[in-house]
Amino acid sequence: MEDIKELIIRLAAENALRYGKASPKAVLGKLIAARPDLRPKAKELISIVEEVVIGVNKMSMNSLKGLAPQRKAKKEEERIWPPLEGVEEGKVVTRVAPEPNGYPTLGHAKGLLVPFIYARLYKGKFLLRFEDTNPRVEKLEYYDAIREEFSKLLEAAERELGLSPGKWDEEIIESYHLPKMYELARKLIEQGDAYVCTCPAHIVRMKRKLGEPCEHRDQSVEKNLELWDKMLSGEFGEGEAHLRLKTDMKHPNITMRDPGIFRIVEALHPIHGDRFRVYPVYDFSVSIMDSLSGVTHAFRSKEFEPHVEVQLAILRKLGLREYSMIQFGRITIEGIPLSKRYIRPLVESRILDGWDDPRIPTLRGLFRRGILPEAIVRFFYELGPSKVDATVNMDIIAAINRKILDPKVHRYMFVPDPIRASIGGLITPAEAKVQIHPNLKKVRKITLNEPRVYIPQIDVKNLKVGDEIRLRGLATVKVRSISPDEISLTMSEDQRKKGVKIVQWAPLNRGVPVKILVPLTPYSYEMIGGYGEPALKELKVSDMIQLIRLGFARVDQRDPFTLIFSHK
Repeated sequence: MEDIKELIIRLAAENALRYGKASPKAVLGKLIAARPDLRPKAKELISIVEEVVIGVNKMSMNSLKGLAPQRKAKKEEERIWPPLEGVEEGKVVTRVAPEPNGYPTLGHAKGLLVPFIYARLYKGKFLLRFEDTNPRVEKLEYYDAIREEFSKLLEAAERELGLSPGKWDEEIIESYHLPKMYELARKLIEQGDAYVCTCPAHIVRMKRKLGEPCEHRDQSVEKNLELWDKMLSGEFGEGEAHLRLKTDMKHPNITMRDPGIFRIVEALHPIHGDRFRVYPVYDFSVSIMDSLSGVTHAFRSKEFEPHVEVQLAILRKLGLREYSMIQFGRITIEGIPLSKRYIRPLVESRILDGWDDPRIPTLRGLFRRGILPEAIVRFFYELGPSKVDATVNMDIIAAINRKILDPKVHRYMFVPDPIRASIGGLITPAEAKVQIHPNLKKVRKITLNEPRVYIPQIDVKNLKVGDEIRLRGLATVKVRSISPDEISLTMSEDQRKKGVKIVQWAPLNRGVPVKILVPLTPYSYEMIGGYGEPALKELKVSDMIQLIRLGFARVDQRDPFTLIFSHK
């Protein structure tokens, strides 16, 4: 136990040096990664970890450096995010503002993590705000999905990066603030800064492109208030009227030419039903809500950059507090669509099994594939908040995932495309001992009741009579004969012979039938069938394992036993 406590102290000191303050969850995670054998004792160890962390957090920087041996820093440990200009610690407020119109994707993870990381680096406040003012595409299930999947990533950020607390500080549902938005819209009208336009949409688009004002621009305030009330009361149908901000129809930025700020949407809202029928457009709602909720730094994808002028104009006309609007680059994955407008038809046509299909980069699809939340967090932390668009290969995320999984995931034998093998001279019952992990001394025992096993066809293709192979943890055998559907082996005279190829196997009578689904593209899988060792039956759905000589996989079903292949 003293050795374990020394390790905990060192890990806590390293965590405190890196992030300014050690986090119990992060330290416990690093402890389990370093000593996978302690995982069953995690509940017992948490109190020790918490006690150590309290002590470490009271120490000076020099004392901490004495506890944590100096290691040559890796590039990923040297990353420093660009500082926010002119801010005080504790005064930063950031937010993530998803629309509940689908399940979050890998792209949403960046929109979540960039503002979260900055909020925690500056010991500030982080908000989750649902932008639910387009009821035609929004559903209650999406609110829950966003909460669930964002929670997993933020908890992982606390474990992986030591950024605490790993959750949002406040949740805001935008649609509850519609009455306030109506009030502000009326103020704009009364000031002569907004007017109700009843032009058809195609006429509005044409005139904005040409820089020509429409006939409603010079209506009186009284007339605009009357039309606004008719919009709210239901006297106009969808598309028949909308409220526009009066700006400059000759502005070089077309987005700034009298943009629409409210429109009629005749659809039931997932929370409010038919209570509302007039909804703000993005530019109005985002600027108002960011200002009223105290946001100091609004991070979003740079595709919204042309809208910054519109949002500032709204704030200035209403005399509301301004804030920093910061754009970052978009991310795309090679060969895989991230946009929900591409994914939704594939789900609706049943080309995909659902939004959790492991072939697509929705967060739930990636989790189902065995990509850990910690790997996604680490990937975006290394990518940083760059304004440059990035196209990445899934192999990069797989490499990070592998680095996290490899020290702790147990190894199992699986025989793809199997062929039967009989073993002459093997006395049964025989007991094999298979190491469960290279870093652990533990072994898994497999009892063989008859001298017949499955081995991979691919290994048999390269064998000839007289060759020797080692059946992992069991015996060294020599090839006696080979036929199309079976290979005959016999016990080797030298069981200690070095340099013999090691081959995985499964008992013929107790092998577990296994189906492995290998995601290839959004349209296709590869299916690998075979038999695995008996211990596979003890696994639970969502368990991660490493298949010897094949790669990492996640248990997707127990009956029939199905794995989703993650990566090598």
